[in-house]
Amino acid sequence: MQSSNQFEQRQAEVVRRNETPFAALTLTRSATLAITTAGTVITWQTQTRGLGISWATTDITIPTSGFYTLQIAFQTAAAVTMFTQIVLNTVNLGYVGSTWVASTYHVATHTRHFATGDVIQVRALPSANTTINVNAEGVAAPSPYVHIVQLTAAVP
Repeated sequence: MQSSNQFEQRQAEVVRRNETPFAALTLTRSATLAITTAGTVITWQTQTRGLGISWATTDITIPTSGFYTLQIAFQTAAAVTMFTQIVLNTVNLGYVGSTWVASTYHVATHTRHFATGDVIQVRALPSANTTINVNAEGVAAPSPYVHIVQLTAAVP
């Protein structure tokens, strides 16, 4: 028979497994970043949370095959239209987010299957040269952030 403590530990482990993603990462910047109409790959400077996903400057490396969701959000100094791209292993996947009306806040979300070892970059293409602002989490326009969460492991 299990003791009360063992039961509570087992219950906590079940909740952790059900409520915690397989892998997750949140990155931001500590300084503004100039972006140009030629397209700029965002350089990340600070990890605010992470579980199993590695990164270095512009590159985010997928640890395990499966479905992932990325959310990218940033505020620009000038109101511009914006295209946001995901670059996968140096190949542009196309536009994952578009701001068709000039705005200072831009958000893109993308869900897809990635393979173990895939390298992801986030690229911003504004309609005019501008700067990505830095704003803390928990404000009206947090900037810049990329959140990536593994939804499922590879299906056999």
